[in-house]
Amino acid sequence: MDRTRWGLVALIFLAGLLAAAQFGKIALTLPETAAAFGRPLPQIAPLVSLVGLMGLALGAMAGGVTAGLGPGRTFLGGLLLGGAMSLIQAFMPGYWWFVASRAVEGFAHLALVVAGPALMAAAADDRDRPVVMGLWALFFGASLAISAVIFPAILAVGGLPLLFALHGAALLALAVPLWPMVPRIPRTRVSLNPVATHRAIYARMRTVAPGLGFVCYTFLFVALIAILPPGLDRPGLAASLPIFTLVTTLLGGALCRRFVPWKVAASGFVGTALGLMAEMAGVPGALPFAFAAMGLIPGASFAAIPALNADPGDRARATGAIAQLGNLGTVSGTPVLAAIWAAFGIEAVIWTGVAAALLGLGLGSWAGRRAAGTVDGDVVDVR
Repeated sequence: MDRTRWGLVALIFLAGLLAAAQFGKIALTLPETAAAFGRPLPQIAPLVSLVGLMGLALGAMAGGVTAGLGPGRTFLGGLLLGGAMSLIQAFMPGYWWFVASRAVEGFAHLALVVAGPALMAAAADDRDRPVVMGLWALFFGASLAISAVIFPAILAVGGLPLLFALHGAALLALAVPLWPMVPRIPRTRVSLNPVATHRAIYARMRTVAPGLGFVCYTFLFVALIAILPPGLDRPGLAASLPIFTLVTTLLGGALCRRFVPWKVAASGFVGTALGLMAEMAGVPGALPFAFAAMGLIPGASFAAIPALNADPGDRARATGAIAQLGNLGTVSGTPVLAAIWAAFGIEAVIWTGVAAALLGLGLGSWAGRRAAGTVDGDVVDVR
């Protein structure tokens, strides 16, 4: 591509924000949702993780389907299906119908987050592609931050029905300008054989490598934000720590213009481990440093997808691996660290974080070297 299509990049990123809002619209309104259905909060909380569990179970399959149908068709399908589910939810159907709509919404979410990075990569030229992928890596955290600001005003005006209706309308409205803009590559055979689909992804280091470090990042990120503020009796950390990560996520992609992605991710894991160890030593500002370093990892992980995979189908498969492994980390991180906190105290949580960061360093570096093939630090084969 001669020039980056920044208009298309912006629209895809906006769709990514709405995809992340499929989590946020329940996670940030749990009390209101519980009241609407007349159920206790613990019974409503699984509505948040249901979308993530779909990603964990079907992330690799979504990558295979996207590779066959093409990211353009998959992305548009995700917009239409996600918009329809939100509009159905706006009518506040019975609880179990609402649960079913969230399960279907999980398919729409997967379509968006698996096809989105492939479309972003295709819309950028070679120089801008690492920055564009770093921008995509911002979508989840940025969406939650924006949602936390605007949701209270929407709820005050029209409650949950208005919130769900606006979300659905925005997804459908985005499909209109994107319909003629997103590329349609020729369809190939779509395999629904889960064994063959997983083998096509996990048997090739170039498609699995971006996700191997990413799983350690997702294991840590949400869990540490949830546990460290109460565990350290510093509640203000819950609002401030994600901001440090957002600031450096885009930087992680930009650095991949100069350095191979696995090295940028490795520096993020090293900084995370050092920051957490410094927190144990009582060094001021250690946690902000750790989370700022952590922000390099997602930007570099998404930049690794096009750096290691030139074919759009392989990029979709690699994104499917990131979706599946990322959800594995997100789903498992908070329960595991919460159990460690309850059994051994907050210090054990921090040391577990150090161990997870070092594991991410080892996995990401090993996979990056094997996937790219390096000679004196220069990538010699990224086809």
